[in-house]
Amino acid sequence: MKTILNNTYLQLLTIYAIIIFLTTLGILNKFSLQFHIAAIIIAILGITTIKQNKLKINKKAHYIFLPLAILITLTLRVIPYINNKIPLGYDAGIYKAIIEVNLTNLPQWIFTGVTTEPGFIYLTQVLKQFFTTDTILTSILILFTIILALAIYITTKEYTNKSTAILAIVIYSVSLIQFKTFWYMYYKNIIALALLLFSFYAHKKNKTKLFIILATLTGAIHRPTFYLLGLTFLIYTILNKNKKQNIIKGIIILALTALFYLGRFSQEILIVFEPLIQGYTQPGQSPGTFIDFFTYQYSILPYLPLAILGLFYLIKNKQFNLITIYTMLSLAIVYFQFFFYNRFIIMLDIGLIILAAIGFSLLIQNKKRLGTIITILLLLSAGILATQEAINAKPLISEEELNTIQYLQNTEENAYVMSTTSIYSPYIIGYSNRKTIAPGLFDYNKHNQTQWATFWKTKNLKEIKKFLDEYNKPLYIFIGQQQPDNLKQFKSCFTTYYAQKNNKIYQYTC
Repeated sequence: MKTILNNTYLQLLTIYAIIIFLTTLGILNKFSLQFHIAAIIIAILGITTIKQNKLKINKKAHYIFLPLAILITLTLRVIPYINNKIPLGYDAGIYKAIIEVNLTNLPQWIFTGVTTEPGFIYLTQVLKQFFTTDTILTSILILFTIILALAIYITTKEYTNKSTAILAIVIYSVSLIQFKTFWYMYYKNIIALALLLFSFYAHKKNKTKLFIILATLTGAIHRPTFYLLGLTFLIYTILNKNKKQNIIKGIIILALTALFYLGRFSQEILIVFEPLIQGYTQPGQSPGTFIDFFTYQYSILPYLPLAILGLFYLIKNKQFNLITIYTMLSLAIVYFQFFFYNRFIIMLDIGLIILAAIGFSLLIQNKKRLGTIITILLLLSAGILATQEAINAKPLISEEELNTIQYLQNTEENAYVMSTTSIYSPYIIGYSNRKTIAPGLFDYNKHNQTQWATFWKTKNLKEIKKFLDEYNKPLYIFIGQQQPDNLKQFKSCFTTYYAQKNNKIYQYTC
């Protein structure tokens, strides 16, 4: 019976790998079959038949795959910058503004609007002593993605073995989700995830001081990642021995992290309580900006069945270590749509990458030749998806739009600039060097969402004047090529200050 189940598992997985590869090539529609159901069935069959033996990759292969994974990670992130100098992602302009702030005169929006953790601000203040802002936004971010890759390798090696660690870093290098994280420019997430994994490594090695330092830095850099780390360590403490020692570690970490949020930064802790509570009492209300869970399932098809197999294996063998608990918590937050659940997909994917490496390892141990072929086919499929995404990745704004925004630097130093759409708001705050008025963002907005909606829709000049007269002058309004120009008909109040193609800067003169 066991032989039959094993053969069925291998046959289904082989068919699955072929179908995924054909889907990647566009021959089949990825939504035409319930792949995630097939992945669960394959994992169940696998866990009932597979026995673990120690997987060994020879040293020559090890020395090839480790640098290859780093090279793939680097290449995919460099591709979008070929013939392009504009930083990727929606947050590029905001990060530029953060990097260039003066520590002695921080704007209020850093604490109450687009909040930014103090650790990240301090880090960028150090970095800008050695690098330009554009270098920090591009090359240094790429460097941090490579550091995250190494964190995955080192941590996985400590919790499993060197061969599984090699598989983990290779999977990371071709992960579509991790490339999307880079494209969105989730800078803090990337740094904090590396710190979190290194802290897991330090804990496994019984390096208490290093664990406390790394966990504290995680909290200083990115609150959601620290929140997940804290829950993970709490559950780990409950399930394991040395409770007293772990409780002391947790208290020290919380105390040290709190030091970063003293003074004005304390607002950043207080403002998350309401959405955090709402996230649990009213699931689905605070998604965060990223892909949804449905899209995520189809983005990880190349390694989904092996990730589920890896999870089943850890549960079956009662290996409830930090990585297992971290992954299961991430899955619960995403699946049940708790606070910021779409953004937690990034964290979940890191856990599933490590679990998938365990799954691939079990597969190759069971049937070395066939398992290797299936692994290559699935990872090649993942690599094709990630490469296609890298080739198609473009900045959210064009060079002409950015040039027009930068032209705002020629206005009076005390000028105000209004962005009337969220597309351009981050870029204006970062590249205009002027006080920015934007819907629901930054320090100078005086209207709520309903009032903005009325302003966007109205064709009545009196209503427009009433709206704009609440702001100080000189007042300029940026209109980009991705939005309709509703102001050109009111020439009596709006003078064209600058225009490039379909991008305009109006000066409000009434």
